[in-house]
Amino acid sequence: MRVRNLGIGVLLAVAVVAGSGCNPDKNKLLFKPQAGVTRLVDTEEAMNMSMSMMGMSMNFGTAKEYTFEFAPKETDAAGVTTFDATIKSVKFELTGLEGLMGGMGGPGVPQVPGMPGGDDPFGVKSLKTAIKSAEGQSFAVKVNKMGEVTEVSGADAIAEKASAQYKAPALGAQVAPKQVLKFHLGDNTMKYSMMGIFTARPDKKLNIGDTWQNKVNGGDNMAEVVGDATFTVKERANGTVTAESVSKVEIKPGQELNQQMGKMPGFKMEMSGQGSGTAKFDEATGWLVDFVDIAKVPGKMSFPAGPMGDISMDIEAS
Repeated sequence: MRVRNLGIGVLLAVAVVAGSGCNPDKNKLLFKPQAGVTRLVDTEEAMNMSMSMMGMSMNFGTAKEYTFEFAPKETDAAGVTTFDATIKSVKFELTGLEGLMGGMGGPGVPQVPGMPGGDDPFGVKSLKTAIKSAEGQSFAVKVNKMGEVTEVSGADAIAEKASAQYKAPALGAQVAPKQVLKFHLGDNTMKYSMMGIFTARPDKKLNIGDTWQNKVNGGDNMAEVVGDATFTVKERANGTVTAESVSKVEIKPGQELNQQMGKMPGFKMEMSGQGSGTAKFDEATGWLVDFVDIAKVPGKMSFPAGPMGDISMDIEAS
């Protein structure tokens, strides 16, 4: 399975057609993992950001690739399955911003003799090493019969262990290593990722052409992503159910950014846009087998600049 999330990580529910005969669950897409059968899942998530102000522009982005192995441990009477989720591989990249900061010693700002931090002043190399150290580690995921992720636990412990591999940067914001790695690998972050892999669907009968609405919140400490999507079941063929989505996407300041904004009265960030996606499910088991979701979210950021007055900046995430 390969799940590609090539934009804002907006997580959306999908309605499909399943079942036959007089089964009360006919035309529901129930999540029914096979006991004892492990499953490998590949995910890709990328976010690109552009900023322009006074004729100048800057582009940067982040990308993460994971391979997870899901091993079902038990399914209770209510249909909630507990998985051991193992991080088989992880790759983390920065684009644009990394070059600007000279984080990998490649093209970008040259190193200045005596600059704190040596060849990694912004801690990019160190962060990649710490995230990579999570490979082989496992956490628990609980998923109900409608594909809803009800609980993630044990990922905070992975983040804490990985933080020992991270050296805080000599330059830039000073954030505790445990907090940095919890943002990348902790329970809340992994739950958001798991919601995209399992993808909740409504507990009702659905036919081709049926639509439904799904609202979700996600993101991180810097930015909260709010999605409001309408899904339409498009096709059921060869054991695969396909649904398409159209969504409204809004990006709001996250907890960490709100704290920083509190120190800068007058700071504002407004971003809203649209997204679309296609999801494909295995009809027999309810597993998501492919999901591509792309969104473009433009907006503005403004902040006070003393005697210069307020400065406004155009921004766009995709």
